[in-house]
Amino acid sequence: MRISRYGKYWLVVLMLSLSGCQEDFSPKGPFENQFVIYSVITTARDLQFVRVYTNYDVPGFDPLENTVDHPVTGARVVVSGPGGIYVFRDTLIPRQDKSRYASPIAAYVANWRPRPGETYVLDVSADNIGAATASVTLPQKSSPLDWSPNTMILDSPDSVKQYSSFYGYGKMTQQTKAYVYQMTIEYDVLRVEGWRRESVVIPTLTTVYKSYTNASGYCSKSTYVETLEQIAGRYKNTKLTFRKLVFRLLQLEENWYNYYSTVRQFQDPFSIRLDEPDFTNLSNGYGLFAGSTMDSLIHVYPDNFKYHNR
Repeated sequence: MRISRYGKYWLVVLMLSLSGCQEDFSPKGPFENQFVIYSVITTARDLQFVRVYTNYDVPGFDPLENTVDHPVTGARVVVSGPGGIYVFRDTLIPRQDKSRYASPIAAYVANWRPRPGETYVLDVSADNIGAATASVTLPQKSSPLDWSPNTMILDSPDSVKQYSSFYGYGKMTQQTKAYVYQMTIEYDVLRVEGWRRESVVIPTLTTVYKSYTNASGYCSKSTYVETLEQIAGRYKNTKLTFRKLVFRLLQLEENWYNYYSTVRQFQDPFSIRLDEPDFTNLSNGYGLFAGSTMDSLIHVYPDNFKYHNR
């Protein structure tokens, strides 16, 4: 029987495979102890946090076999920028979800508020692991922030018939890769212990948007009115004063957005991938050093606001 040219090729491949090395195959490579660092600095608060950990190995192939956290203690954690050098101290944060790890969250903290548009450099070093560095440039403040079509729809929504929605908006800067927005109604209610300030977030579209020019946060007038009526109905038997409507715009720089999109991009029921890409902007190890800038637009309710209960 004659064997075709293609048959000879596959016969040679089969013989080579049968006579090859008989070493056991393992998908696990050699383990190397490395940094895992996570920090997102923001202009929205005076406390900044850095989490410094190491990776870990497990006997089998399931990472969930590990039930002990691996924080790095005694590390030197420093952020430097135009305003100076900020040295972080170690701290413990209560853990809300204890389904896997029971210990508090170990972190490093510094009392400091970054400024929009500035560049900051993170340096982390620890014995037996080495050093890692990363940098981030925060987005500039969004300017100007304003309401559209006008504030009359906020104070008297029933009287503005020609518009079914309103929005806060502002200009994006070059460092902004994406943004998220939120609208909050703040009010004072008379409790037994006295007046107390409370707030409710209006249900709006809060998806991350990619934009380099403009950012707009929309809210339908019907949803706005429904939220006001729910608050007024909840406290119809007590004194209630509506104070202000706050539009918050959170701008995310490139590192933050790239990390977010990498982690979330393939976590959907329609993607079938064997590889899961990773993102890190650290010089050594894995993780993220990113930043965000928060801007706020405030509208104060008038004394004759319909939903006051005085």
